[in-house]
Amino acid sequence: MALTLPSGDQSSDQDNWDNGRLARKRQLLTEIVLRNRLTALVVDADTTCRVLEQLLLRSYGVQTQGVDNGRDAVTLIASGVKFNLIIIDMILPILNGLEKATRQIRDMGVHCKMLGVTACSGESERQAFLAAGVDVFIEKPLDPEHLVPILRELDG
Repeated sequence: MALTLPSGDQSSDQDNWDNGRLARKRQLLTEIVLRNRLTALVVDADTTCRVLEQLLLRSYGVQTQGVDNGRDAVTLIASGVKFNLIIIDMILPILNGLEKATRQIRDMGVHCKMLGVTACSGESERQAFLAAGVDVFIEKPLDPEHLVPILRELDG
């Protein structure tokens, strides 16, 4: 039995199944040019997620800082460091992102955009995180489709 591969000028339905969405993602990735210096704090106990989120932000020219627990996030902000954007995971050690860290950050008078990210995507989780003070709730993984419009908004 011989295996036949399609030639370069032919494309199968499988190759094109998601062309529209992929094209839109490519467009999002290439269209953003920030006019202003933006800074972001990424708060996530999962090192891989934190690093990937920081790399995504940096690919758009955003300066980032990352911490792995809620207490360090609150301490950093209490020291006077200002951010345009805070991305905070729902489940954090020491000070939980949902109940403690997010509320404490808001109680300090911080009004920057806060994105709540989590792998728990139920409606009750979304409502609780929004009630705690985040502006936007996003299910992990954070991707350009969600991030780019927010960066454009922050860039003015």
